[in-house]
Amino acid sequence: MLFRVSVIVVGMLLVVATAGPLPAADNASQGGDNPVAGQPGGAAAGDGADGVVKPKKAVKKEPPPEPEPLPGEQLTIKQVMNILRTTRNLSGKNLSGLKLVGINLSRCNLKGVDLRRANLERADMGESNLERANLSGANLKMANLRLSGMIGVNLENADLSGAIWRDGRVCAPASIGQCGESISSP
Repeated sequence: MLFRVSVIVVGMLLVVATAGPLPAADNASQGGDNPVAGQPGGAAAGDGADGVVKPKKAVKKEPPPEPEPLPGEQLTIKQVMNILRTTRNLSGKNLSGLKLVGINLSRCNLKGVDLRRANLERADMGESNLERANLSGANLKMANLRLSGMIGVNLENADLSGAIWRDGRVCAPASIGQCGESISSP
């Protein structure tokens, strides 16, 4: 009878040996830092209730915001676009020489803005406040200026060919510095 009991015990040990090691009661005492989910010793912090380790989401780092330009400092296209997305107030800003072809500046505060030699071809500046703006030498071909406030605007050498003027008329070709009468055909 003793022989039969020892065979059964040896058989059980073989089953246990092929199944792998028994789980430890305290994973930290075993020196392990990556416990197997569902075993005593607990799952790692942040694991789901089902014991499945979930990957951590990558945190996107946003670039630091661009510093505010100093008074009179020329803005970049990126800075102009950021202002247009928020306040639409470019009052007193320096946009001289920028390529702003087709830009939407409608209903913007452009009071005192410096747009010298800027390329504003096909730009929409309808219903904007352009009071005391400097547009000398600017390209305003086919730009929309309809209903814009233009008191004290400097248009010296600005090309207004085909621009839509404040009152809705289209400026004649070769209108430099002022909106020339467009000749309409009968």
